Amino acid sequence: MNKCIRLAIWVIGLTAPVVASAAPITWSFYETAITSCNSPRDCMLPPQPFVLMTLALPGPTSNGTATWLGTGSQPVYTGDPFTLTVPFTRPLTPAFVGAASNPGGFACPDGIRSTICDFNISWSASAGNLTSVSINLDAINDDIGGLAGLGAFGLTGGPIASDGTLGGCTFTQCIVAGFWQSDLAAVPEPMSMVLLITGLLGTCLASRATLNA
Repeated sequence: MNKCIRLAIWVIGLTAPVVASAAPITWSFYETAITSCNSPRDCMLPPQPFVLMTLALPGPTSNGTATWLGTGSQPVYTGDPFTLTVPFTRPLTPAFVGAASNPGGFACPDGIRSTICDFNISWSASAGNLTSVSINLDAINDDIGGLAGLGAFGLTGGPIASDGTLGGCTFTQCIVAGFWQSDLAAVPEPMSMVLLITGLLGTCLASRATLNA
């Protein structure tokens, strides 16, 4: 019987929720629809599921901003560090110091496709919930958010544009929709845990009864 009890305690330890206050977390934006397209024949939703970009943060509670007005200024970062990964350039982090950090050190007017031209980003997350996000990032041939009159890319999507293909939009501007999903590990529901432990104890007791028969 003591062995059964020890096994149940061990299972409880394995299934107990883990406090992830200091654990890094990555948010992925899953694009699920193209709701508007300047050239409908040039827009096709990518095969599903499709991740358009990711935002990595140092923990489930985080906030910060990142702003760069382009050549002639220096980026300004506040709050937590971050890593924004988009399809058309290297990941953006606070290590980016302006045009000098672009491939070859190019400024926007002289740059190659992956050259970053400017950005204005902010986010807020609390206890594993992304409560707000605003992304505007312009490169030579691709843009996320920031299109005239259409606002930033937010919690449920926003405008994108490309002179190539971005999010299923080819040589056009469009608005995409979707959702942000974190990589936080799911924990068992309380009732599932009770059923699991009950089953284990039942198996132990049945085995013990068989041995004593």
